[in-house]
Amino acid sequence: MDSTPLFSFVPSELSENKKRSALTNTLEKQVNPLSWILEDNNKEAFALFEDTGQIYELQLAKMEYETFKRSLNLFKKRTAYFKIVNGELSHHALLAQVKGKGQIGHTNQYLTHWFYPYKGKFHGQMIKAIINFIGASDNDVVLDPFMGSGTTLIEATIIGTQSVGIEINPALCIVAQIKLDALNLDYPAFAQTIKTKDLPHIFQYFQQARKHLNKKRWQIEAQNQDAKTILKTLWEEHFPEGFVKDYPLEWKSLLLLIYLHALSDYTYLKNTNKAKSFETFFYLNFNDYLRTLKGTYETLKALHIQPKNYKVLLGSALNIPLKANSVKGIITSPPYSIALDYVRNDLHLLNYLGIDTAKLRSEMVGLKGSKAEKLKKYEEDMWKSIQEMYRVLKPEGWAAIVLGDVVVGNKRTNFCEKMLQWAPQIGFVDAYAMKRPILGGFARLRYEYILLLQK
Repeated sequence: MDSTPLFSFVPSELSENKKRSALTNTLEKQVNPLSWILEDNNKEAFALFEDTGQIYELQLAKMEYETFKRSLNLFKKRTAYFKIVNGELSHHALLAQVKGKGQIGHTNQYLTHWFYPYKGKFHGQMIKAIINFIGASDNDVVLDPFMGSGTTLIEATIIGTQSVGIEINPALCIVAQIKLDALNLDYPAFAQTIKTKDLPHIFQYFQQARKHLNKKRWQIEAQNQDAKTILKTLWEEHFPEGFVKDYPLEWKSLLLLIYLHALSDYTYLKNTNKAKSFETFFYLNFNDYLRTLKGTYETLKALHIQPKNYKVLLGSALNIPLKANSVKGIITSPPYSIALDYVRNDLHLLNYLGIDTAKLRSEMVGLKGSKAEKLKKYEEDMWKSIQEMYRVLKPEGWAAIVLGDVVVGNKRTNFCEKMLQWAPQIGFVDAYAMKRPILGGFARLRYEYILLLQK
C-alpha cells in the first residue's frame, strides 16, 4: 500500500495556513447585527425581525434606535425594524399582522397600505424608520410633496405625528384620502350595515355611474384643494342618485375604492391565467378589505392608537402651500424620471372618475416634454422641488428623498449624485445617501437611493 499522505505542506504553505487560521479566529461564528446596532446594551432583550437583513435596513434600524434608545417604551411603540424591545413585542410586530394582499414579511401592504394597487408605492416599514430618525412626534408636521397613494401619511398618522401630503394627480388624492379615512372607520357599524347580499346592487350602482361620470368630465386645477372637499364634490355633483349615495361619506367612498381596485385587477389580469370577471374581483376585494378593516380596527383599539391629524392637498411640489420653516421632516419619492408613465398606469382610474388627463400630463413632473427634452425638464423640476423642500423645512430638519436610477436610451441616469451636489448649493448643511438594491423590480431600475438632506 502506498504510504504517501493525502495532504502534505511545504514550509511556505504551512506558514500561509497558520495565517489563515489566525484570521478565522477573529471572525464571529455567527454575525449578529444587534452587536453593531445596540453596542453595549443587553442583546438578549432585543430582536430584529427575521427578514431584516439588507444593509440599508440595518442602517435604518440603528438610526431609529439611536433616536429613541433613552426611551425604550416609546421605542417599542414606534420602531419599524425591531420585533422585540426590552423583552416585549413591538407595536409594528402587531400592526404588520393585519396583512394585506401581496404582503412580504413586515415591509409593506399591512393595514390599509394595500388598498388600491398603485404602481409607485414605497415600503411603509422603511418610511416609519425614517420618521423615527427624523424624531417627529405629536404636533410636528411630516410632509410628502410627491404623495402618491399616501404611504408616508399612513405611517405618520399611526405613529402619532401630523402630516400633509401634496399630489398633482386628483385620482390619487382621492385614493389616499380614502385609505387614511379607513384607519378611523367604525368597522362594527360598517360591517353590520353592508351585507354580502347588498354587493350585487352596489356593484351595479358603480357600473351604471360610469356614463354619468363621463358626461361631466373634470379638468381640476392643482391649486391646493383639500382632497376631502374634492371627494364631497365628486359625490354631490358627479355621482347619480341611488341608495349608495345615501351612505356616510367614508363608507360610500370606501366602496368606491373597492370598485376601483376591482377595475384595476380586471384591467391588468384579464388576459392572464389569473383573469376573473369584473364582478368577481369586486366581491373578492370586498371580503379582503373587510378582513383588513376588522384587523385594523381591533389592533388600533388594543394598542390604544388614535390616528393623528392628516391633510391631503391637490397641488404641486414646485409650489408647496406651507410657510417657511414650518415642517419637522420631509419624506417623499419623486417620479423616477421617465421610468413610469404615471398617467397611463392609472388611466382606467382617471377615465372612470371622468378626470381630463391632458392638463395633468402637461403638469406632472417626469412627463413634461418629449424625448431628450423630458430629461432636461425633469432636472429643472427636481431642482425647484428641492428648493421648496428646503424653504419649508425647520432649521436642522431632514428631507428624505427616495429615488431610483433609470436607463434613458443606453445611459443610466444618476440623479442621486446630482442631488448630493445640489444640496450645499441650495443650503443644506449635510447630505448622505444609502443604496437600496431593487430585488425583482423593473428591469430598468437596479437601485433606489435614500438621500438624507439636513437643513
